Amino acid sequence: MKMQDIKTLITSGTIILAVALYMIFGRSPAEEKDATSTDQNGIISIEQVEEKTGNKRFTVDFIKAYDGLSL
Repeated sequence: MKMQDIKTLITSGTIILAVALYMIFGRSPAEEKDATSTDQNGIISIEQVEEKTGNKRFTVDFIKAYDGLSL
C-alpha cells in the first residue's frame, strides 16, 4: 500500500465513524417536541415568541435615514 492509500483510508474511516455515531446518538425527528399550534388563524403573538425563545422584547426608536436615493 502506498502512503496516499493509508491517508485515504484514515480520512474515510474517520468520516464514516463520525456519520455512524451521529446516526446512532443524534436526535431523531420523532424525539423532537411537536411545536404545532392548534390555533389555525396563523398569527404568532409576542407572548408566544417570548415563551418559546426566553427573550424579552425591548422598545426601539426608528429614525429616518436619507441616503441620497430617491424613491
